[in-house]
Amino acid sequence: MPPPGWYPDPERAWTWRWWDGSRWSDLRAPQTLPPERNPYSFSAWFEQSVDASKQVIVRVGLIVLAIWGVAAVLVGVFAFSVFNSGKGRELRSLIEFDRIVDGSTTTVRLTDAEWDRVRELLGDIARAAVPWMVVLFVVLIVASTWATALAARVADRAGSRTVDAVSRPDDSADAIRRVPAVVGALLAFSLIGLGVIVLTLLPLFAALAADAGGGAIAVTGIFGFLAALVLGSLVFVRLSLAVVLASLGGWGLGLRRSWRLTEGHFWGVLGRLLVAALIAGAASFPLSFVNSFGLSFGFTTWAVSLLLLQAIGNVVTTVVTVPAQVVLVRHLTARQGLGRLAEQR
Repeated sequence: MPPPGWYPDPERAWTWRWWDGSRWSDLRAPQTLPPERNPYSFSAWFEQSVDASKQVIVRVGLIVLAIWGVAAVLVGVFAFSVFNSGKGRELRSLIEFDRIVDGSTTTVRLTDAEWDRVRELLGDIARAAVPWMVVLFVVLIVASTWATALAARVADRAGSRTVDAVSRPDDSADAIRRVPAVVGALLAFSLIGLGVIVLTLLPLFAALAADAGGGAIAVTGIFGFLAALVLGSLVFVRLSLAVVLASLGGWGLGLRRSWRLTEGHFWGVLGRLLVAALIAGAASFPLSFVNSFGLSFGFTTWAVSLLLLQAIGNVVTTVVTVPAQVVLVRHLTARQGLGRLAEQR
């Protein structure tokens, strides 16, 4: 059967009719003016994002799952070591952690001496765990950026009809070489966002330091919050494509390029990012629902299932949001090129 598209209507002369790939629809248009869809519309972005996500799942889905799976195993080993160390077992015994988890008790009563011991144990465990937590944080960042770069590079070729559309054996190596740039883009994006929030809240900090009246502090806090919301949203949208651009390469950290591409497209970019995030969240929600039954099988089973489902949730987020951003970059780049041609004419 022919692919979906507009074809001459077999029932009406000089008329186009939409063929959905299996049967004729009721959509018709005069043949003298065949309908054209905006190639950069929301529907075009959505369809291409779905296709790109499918390509990422088929070609590197198992690799992305393995990346997040290894990260989950490392987190599990770390948590198991802490919980089952000598001080960890003593802490669990003092606060009756195991009984709380299995539901046999809901309240814990401790003496002042026991509370002091709990605080002492928490401090000792935290000090001993800090170096390993730093290492684990680095591992998680590398896993996240590696998976992002890999998905972005495959999604970028998803719409190609050439041999480049086929996954290459060096995709993983190319992606991991982009990790430093992606980490840099992520760090710069986070620092800029934090700086904007701190800047907008400076008047509130000044009012608190000057011991202003309650009304002045409340008004300053409200306006500071609104300013942080507006400016934070603006910066988030304008720089939201930096990580994907850094993954693709050729634009450094991607911050300047993202700012230029999104100029004049704030609401369109925001809407597409929200749709991608909502789809990823909806796809991941059943995982959290399934995990809620894990406690009935004991804490260890629940913890293992939690880490496993979290890894799967991260995979879902990666294969949904990253291709959507790659397609958005492609559309904005094409529209920018068309705008320059129009200016030259």
